Amino acid sequence: MIFEKLFHNSDVLLTEGALVERLRDEFDVEFDKHINHAGVLYTNPDALECLYKQYVDIGDKYKLPIMLMTPTRKVNFESVKESCFSDKDIIGDSCAFLNKIKNQYPDGAESIMIGGLLGCKGDAYGSEIVLGIDEAYRFHRRQTLQFAKEEVDYLFAGIMPEINEALGMARAMADSQIPYIISFMIKKNGCLLDGTPISEAIRLIDKETNVKPLCYMTNCVHSTNVRQALANEVNDKDILLKRFKGIQANSSVLSPEELNNCGILQQGDFVGMVDEMQLLYREFDFKIFGGCCGTNDKFIDQLSAMLIAGK
Repeated sequence: MIFEKLFHNSDVLLTEGALVERLRDEFDVEFDKHINHAGVLYTNPDALECLYKQYVDIGDKYKLPIMLMTPTRKVNFESVKESCFSDKDIIGDSCAFLNKIKNQYPDGAESIMIGGLLGCKGDAYGSEIVLGIDEAYRFHRRQTLQFAKEEVDYLFAGIMPEINEALGMARAMADSQIPYIISFMIKKNGCLLDGTPISEAIRLIDKETNVKPLCYMTNCVHSTNVRQALANEVNDKDILLKRFKGIQANSSVLSPEELNNCGILQQGDFVGMVDEMQLLYREFDFKIFGGCCGTNDKFIDQLSAMLIAGK
C-alpha cells in the first residue's frame, strides 16, 4: 500500500499539531461533549480547515510528507448516538473533509496521507480497565469497518493507556487490511498507565494480532518524558523498541495524571522540545514527528526545520 511504502522509504514523516486547544482558544469554538471536536465539521468547518492547511503548508514548505488524522478520537457508535450529531455520518464526512483538503495540493497523493483516528472508550489519562480484549475488539471493529469503506491510507489508535483495549483495538484494525499504528499514553517509568512496560505491550500486540501494526509510537507526552521512558530499565536495550517509531509531543512535562487534573493549558519551551525530539531522532531512530496539546503551527515549523537539517 502507498502508506506502507512511504513509511519504509522516508527518513521522516510529519504529523499535524494541536487542533482541539487551538479551535477553542483561537476560534472560540464550542465542542459537543460526547464527540469533542468532530462536531466542528458541521458547526465551523472553515476553522478546522484553516488549522489542517497550516500544517499541510508547513509540510509542503519543507518537502516533508505529512500524516493528517480525522478528528474522530472520541467518535464511536455510542458517543455518536448520545451527541447532537446522531443523524450524521461523522466518520465518512471526516474522511471526505480531509480528502478534499488533500486534493487542493498538486502533490497530495504522494505527500499527504489521510488517517482514520480512533481512541479508547474510557479516559486516555487513566489506567482503569474499561473493556476486556474481546469487548474492545467488538466495540472498535464497528469503527474500523466504517473506515474500511472510506478513502483512508492508514488507521491510528491514539493515546491508548491500557494494554487490554489497545490489543482488542489492534485486532479490529488488523481485520480492516489497512496499515495501522498503535500510539500509547506512557509515563516516565517506561510503562503504559496500567503498568505494562512499553516493550512488553509491543511484544503482546505483535504476538496476538494476525497483522502487526506498522509501528508503535506515543502521543500527548512531552519529548523529555519519552526519552526517560525508553531509557528506563524496564525497556532499556530491548530489541522491540526498534518498533517504537514516533511522537506527537505534548508541550508540558507534567505527568498524565497531572495533565488530567489541570484546568489550564500547559505550554512549554518549543526550542527545548525540538532539541529533545532531535535526540529521539538520533538515539532511538524515530521516524514520525508531530505535536499534540499545547503545540501549534510555529512549533511544527521549528520541528520541520530540525528534521530537514538531519541527525
